[in-house]
Amino acid sequence: MRIGLGIGICAGIVVAGAQSVHAEDDFIASLRLRGGYDTNPQFSNGNGIGGSAFIGTDTALAAGTKENDYSYGVAAEASTTQYANPLAVPALSGKVILRGTYGDETASVAATTTIADTNTYNLRSSDLIQSLKSEVKFGAIKLFTTVEGARSSLNQTNAIFQDFLPTPQVYLRGTLIPGIAYAGDKFEIGASVNLSVRRYQKELDDFGYRRDNERIQPFLFAKYQDKGITFFGSISNLRATFHDVDFTNVNTVLYDTSLSWRIEPFTLDLAAWRRANETTFPISPITIDAAYTAKVSWQVEPKLSLTAGVGYATTDYLDSRFSAQTWTYGVGASHDLGNGYALGLDLTRAQGSLISGERAGAFIVSSSLTKKFSPFAKDPAKEASKEKPTAIRG
Repeated sequence: MRIGLGIGICAGIVVAGAQSVHAEDDFIASLRLRGGYDTNPQFSNGNGIGGSAFIGTDTALAAGTKENDYSYGVAAEASTTQYANPLAVPALSGKVILRGTYGDETASVAATTTIADTNTYNLRSSDLIQSLKSEVKFGAIKLFTTVEGARSSLNQTNAIFQDFLPTPQVYLRGTLIPGIAYAGDKFEIGASVNLSVRRYQKELDDFGYRRDNERIQPFLFAKYQDKGITFFGSISNLRATFHDVDFTNVNTVLYDTSLSWRIEPFTLDLAAWRRANETTFPISPITIDAAYTAKVSWQVEPKLSLTAGVGYATTDYLDSRFSAQTWTYGVGASHDLGNGYALGLDLTRAQGSLISGERAGAFIVSSSLTKKFSPFAKDPAKEASKEKPTAIRG
């Protein structure tokens, strides 16, 4: 599993746009064109299929509006990578998020629809998720409940099973998340419990395993935001009961934490998480994936920034001795060309061990040109000129 360090410019506008969709009327988008060379595009042992030049695009947008007590918006992103090597499989991914809310600060309800699809050399997945969240505040106390339903399909390859399954594994998921939080001026702490059930379309998968399961996952979480610093952290205990006698029930600790700290002209971003994910690997009920990343950015001057990052990721296949580890590190530079254009240059090194125990490594060098669109953004100079009083000639 390679780690995306986000060196240089990225089209991560959907996350930022998800916050801006609650403005009166807002629209923001970006388009990035990139190209370069990857010495091991399928991250396989030895020389694999050989290196390849590549070209790609990353697009993202967020738009929304707010009127009285309701708001609605859309966020979307898509990415494509095409390789010159005919043996390299193109990488395609896309996501659309539709969100609507009704209410005010004391009581609100929000509906979110997420559609996502990924197609790469080792993963074919799709998700359709519908969630409904209600929230009520009593002073600093916040009560919330989320109900979520999903339909997902999954098909994977790895260093041992190098071919996709004849048909993907399809399953339905139902989730209920009640919780409580205390919100201060700059922080929030709370607790919740995730109750979920998964039912697969086929009673037995292609290897004869029953993958249906039920899960209970209590959470503790905290948020903090102040000038120049943002922190989020959560810890949970996952207990999963599987219907197959050959699968061991899961009882493990998971976590998710991130810190962004800006001390001009530097910005430090740290993240660490440990999560449970579905798998098609025959002898494992799930995988436990973990990642640790650190990135520092230096704003050398208003139009030039330099970035360096490092990451480490692991994937453990439960009920087996198999695991995979990957180190990723790189440097990048970004130059603001003005009028929403930016030029980027990135160099990344990835190395690690596959679940077969074999070693793999890759160098990736790429350049990019990004254009950002924000037609509703206010020009400070124009706004200032509007506020100036008109001179009256005598």
